[in-house]
Amino acid sequence: MAIYENPSVHERLNVFFGEFFREMRKAPAQSYGQFLTRAEQEFKRQGYREKVEGVENILIVRLDAIGDIILTSGFIREVRKNFPQAHITLIVTPLVVPMVEFCPYVNEVIALDRKPLFGNFVETLERIAVFCRDNLWRKKFSIAFSPRWDFDTLPALLTAWLSGARERIGYCVNPFQSWLPNPPPRFTPQFDFLLTKNIVTPQNIISETEKNFYLLSAVGLKVNQTHMELWYGAEDFRRAKELLEELPASSKKITLGIGASAPTKKYPVEKYLVALRELLKKNLAFVIVGGQNEIADAAFLEKNLPREKVLNLVGKTTLRETEAVISQTNFYIGNDTGVLHIAAAAHVPVIGIYRGSVERENILPAIINEYRRFPPWQTKSIALRPAHPIDECATLPPVYGLCRRINEPHCIAQITPQEIVAAFEKLEGMV
Repeated sequence: MAIYENPSVHERLNVFFGEFFREMRKAPAQSYGQFLTRAEQEFKRQGYREKVEGVENILIVRLDAIGDIILTSGFIREVRKNFPQAHITLIVTPLVVPMVEFCPYVNEVIALDRKPLFGNFVETLERIAVFCRDNLWRKKFSIAFSPRWDFDTLPALLTAWLSGARERIGYCVNPFQSWLPNPPPRFTPQFDFLLTKNIVTPQNIISETEKNFYLLSAVGLKVNQTHMELWYGAEDFRRAKELLEELPASSKKITLGIGASAPTKKYPVEKYLVALRELLKKNLAFVIVGGQNEIADAAFLEKNLPREKVLNLVGKTTLRETEAVISQTNFYIGNDTGVLHIAAAAHVPVIGIYRGSVERENILPAIINEYRRFPPWQTKSIALRPAHPIDECATLPPVYGLCRRINEPHCIAQITPQEIVAAFEKLEGMV
């Protein structure tokens, strides 16, 4: 059955928005709400908010990084199970397109660059409208899901709204309502109307994966399974196997995730080296993974470890090949980063190293605590965290991540190489 709506309707909407943005660019900011109301009325007038018979078109908007996509894989599967006949469109950032190209639960994947979507509101709105005009308006979406739970959800919410979807389900611009009943002004919700079903999580829903599934159950949809998935192909698996053959077959293989989204989340590579040298006594071999920012650190480890015991793949594999490599290793040791969640999705036992202190783990855990929000999901794991915050992190109010330093390892550096070795011995006994 065709999935396209009458092109004349699409064209009329295009003409409307052309004039809409010409006027909006000249208008004062305080009138933006009125403009958005006009746009919503136009969507309704053109029939975009009406129920459509036949095959449903469903949209999932997930403009996030590697780890977030892994933690959404189960959500995507459960959407498909609830709508087995639907045509499902998934919108992601260009970075993670390779990770979802082989997803069996969606019919198409479209890339939307998130970086230009933070700035002037009118320009952001217009960029998203052009994207929707080119990719989405010809489809008549029944439902758009926006499962991101955070303070920077507006681009995804605007995409869901401007898609023309009749029903929009997600978390609002201020998802902290259940935690901050009297939020400061910058958290005050202004765009809740973008959603037809604006979900607020209870305080006992803390991890991001739980929040993804809660979004479905909160609107009466079923969640039958809660595991995560990886989607790579036979060629990725073959390439990974070929690479791993460079290491001794008799050695257990440990994936080392030395990267992170910020320097303050990176455990010092010199301390990693001390731990790895001790672990070498256990007939282990190491596979280093990461991106371009980790090339120097990976080279340092490669230089200072026995050549036959280390495989440096930093910057040398695709995302899908990285998934396949990690899936064929025995353990993961590393920072709180996307490859940690790849390992967990592959049921590889994990030692995760986090910057937030144990002492402050119960301060707004669903908002600022990375370990509580992004733990390894459904795999055997041990989390290493500093016991206490230090310096200004101990004396000033807590911030996201529970460490105030930006450009260097700080609280995380308190974790000792001996703790890593002890954690590995404990984890090894668990498997």
